[in-house]
Amino acid sequence: AAQLMAETAGIHACTDITGFGFIGHALEMARASGVGMMILSEKIPLFYEAMEYARMGLVPAGATANRTFYSCHVDTEPHVSPLLTDLLYDPQTSGGLLISLPGAEAERLVASLRQEGNSDVNIIGEVMEAPPGRIRVV
Repeated sequence: AAQLMAETAGIHACTDITGFGFIGHALEMARASGVGMMILSEKIPLFYEAMEYARMGLVPAGATANRTFYSCHVDTEPHVSPLLTDLLYDPQTSGGLLISLPGAEAERLVASLRQEGNSDVNIIGEVMEAPPGRIRVV
């Protein structure tokens, strides 16, 4: 994935999803760039087992800490599953890559990654000019 990303024009930013969870890393990117983000919750690739563990209430304490720290900068639509919201704050230690690039380039990169056998690849949102430093999960 990193090699294909390096060969793609227009990359604005990239981070790996680790201890600050998806929300923490997305917010870090938005703040550093002075932009906002709209995240399409249904497009986020998830491990089936992660959702099952969340259903059982097995959410790490770090997810609660991340939510406490970051949620004041996040607007989550009412229809977004609370279980998914838990997972977005989950402090993964080996998550995927979050890459920001222009739409047409994003579509090309997704196609290239899928062609190489990476099935859990999606365009999961959009960078917005406003409000800067905020994330909207829809």
